[in-house]
Amino acid sequence: MNWTSVRRLATCYCSWKNQSHNFIHRVHRTMATVYAAPAATLIDEKVQIKLSGFDPGSKVTVRSFLPEPGLHFEAHGHFVVDGNGEVSMEQNPSLGGTYTDVEPMGLFWSMTQSPGQKRGLRFMKKDVNKPMQITLSVHKGHLDISALQTDASIAKTQIQRTYLSSDVEIIKVRSGKVRGKVFKPKGPGPFKGVIDMFGGTGGLLEFRAALLASRGFAAYALPFYQYEDLPSSAEGKIELEYFEEATDWLQSQSFVQPGGIGVCGVSFGAMVAARMATEFPEKISACVSISGSCANVTAPMSYKGKDIPYLNLEYSRMKITEEGLVNMYAMLDPLETAPVEALIEFEKAQRLLFFVGLDDKNWHTQDFIDGAERRLKALGCNNYEIVRYPGCGHLIEPPYAPVTLLSYFKYIDRVIEWGGSLPQQQRAQEHHWPKLLEFLDKHVGSQTTSHQSLQSNL
Repeated sequence: MNWTSVRRLATCYCSWKNQSHNFIHRVHRTMATVYAAPAATLIDEKVQIKLSGFDPGSKVTVRSFLPEPGLHFEAHGHFVVDGNGEVSMEQNPSLGGTYTDVEPMGLFWSMTQSPGQKRGLRFMKKDVNKPMQITLSVHKGHLDISALQTDASIAKTQIQRTYLSSDVEIIKVRSGKVRGKVFKPKGPGPFKGVIDMFGGTGGLLEFRAALLASRGFAAYALPFYQYEDLPSSAEGKIELEYFEEATDWLQSQSFVQPGGIGVCGVSFGAMVAARMATEFPEKISACVSISGSCANVTAPMSYKGKDIPYLNLEYSRMKITEEGLVNMYAMLDPLETAPVEALIEFEKAQRLLFFVGLDDKNWHTQDFIDGAERRLKALGCNNYEIVRYPGCGHLIEPPYAPVTLLSYFKYIDRVIEWGGSLPQQQRAQEHHWPKLLEFLDKHVGSQTTSHQSLQSNL
């Protein structure tokens, strides 16, 4: 073979090699992938999301989709792929969609209800035994929520989120007059006991108690109306003896530490929690008030045969916004009109933690807790801490679930605005949750434990 033939073969080889390299390069670029880790987590844990194998400089939309019985929620962000063909939620900003800027968990907390559903859906996990299945998908271009309903994805994966660790067991409670469910870590314990309550929604809400148990507490989800044989509404007289009986029952369980029960409530449930902490303080060692009150509101209450007056909710003062939402703020009687007997004697409580949203459009929460603070300061008390959140509304819940700024409220049969704005509401929720866990761990029961003990056991 002469040198001319050798050179021709070498040239053909180099040409083939370059073409093959380009082909392999193009194949690599078409292997678009979206990664999410860990693939199964508790709702209050972060997830790392990363895209790879996309064309540098291309525009993509990343969508999260959460189907639950009777409702669908979703979020999306607009991104530009970097020079390495990648997008990282921890490094790259969303340029549009349901959230903007660098928000590693934005695809979770910014979820809104999908199109075509009735207005005012609120995300509340009804069956905590069933994990949430969330699909993450990637789409070409920057698409809006309408276009995403029919657009085909170019990459997708699925992750699982839950309020309930596999190391938690559930005990149904039907003892005397009290009802509900206890969520506790498996095993004999003893664990710190916490009673968890909600407000005007009624029924049995389990998701926060399930998450508390997943963090190491024996959490009693305590309903007080619209559940089994309990009263059908909260408008009748509420007897504190019911809550004292629930406290005694929980403290008597062998799996609960001695030394006092914690109580956590939101809205009307926070007001009840405060009454528990002050009417039988020897039994309640710590109280968490989320968007609570310094006086009885909306319903009569009694304890040991004595009626406790309350601030009335006047429907004639209801305000409707331009968007057709109800603003309940003006419906409550002003605090200065409260009878002395309606005011809660916070100085009697052992330990108090107040969370306050300064944009609450449901209750006069800021005025209420300012009133509680004035009372406690005047009496020289140091048994409390107040955390105030600008831009935060009424519903302060565990982080990284879809944030609720408005929803249908069956208590008044209207869609109401709870207040707050994004991302301030999420910032508040992300901050309040570890603080709540630390407070309960420190002040409930007789032993100090780690509320992180169950975080990896799904």
